[in-house]
Amino acid sequence: MSHAFKQIYNEGGIFGLWRGSTAAIVRAAIGSSAQIATFGKTKELLKAHDLVSHPTLNSFSAGLIAGSVVTLAITPADVITTRLYNQGVDIHGRGIYYNGWLDCIVKILRSEGFYGMYKGFWAIYMRSAPYSTLVLLFFDEFCALREKYNL
Repeated sequence: MSHAFKQIYNEGGIFGLWRGSTAAIVRAAIGSSAQIATFGKTKELLKAHDLVSHPTLNSFSAGLIAGSVVTLAITPADVITTRLYNQGVDIHGRGIYYNGWLDCIVKILRSEGFYGMYKGFWAIYMRSAPYSTLVLLFFDEFCALREKYNL
């Protein structure tokens, strides 16, 4: 790992270590906002329509739905981020294939169409849906414990 850091630093300086980080920030913002908004609203709807009455099962169901929505929301950002990270750079440190997010989106849509933005969807789903489900379930369970014991 230290060899990789040294090599990246030698080739691109301090900015080489942060190449592509703006894409990751956008991805994280999209994923977190989709997850939190979907989870809260889904829990309310499941309870209001008496679809899932048990609190733990309600949290689990809402977390699974939120994980699915997160995957739909972040897959294009993951595709873009991956391509920006993996592209080579010229002698000035600029990307060889893409000049940033917008250029990457346009080139993917032109050459691969809409579905190009969703390459790797199922791999991302298999990672994101269980993660969201469990994180949100545990969060709700810990909140319930806090309320029960007035912590």
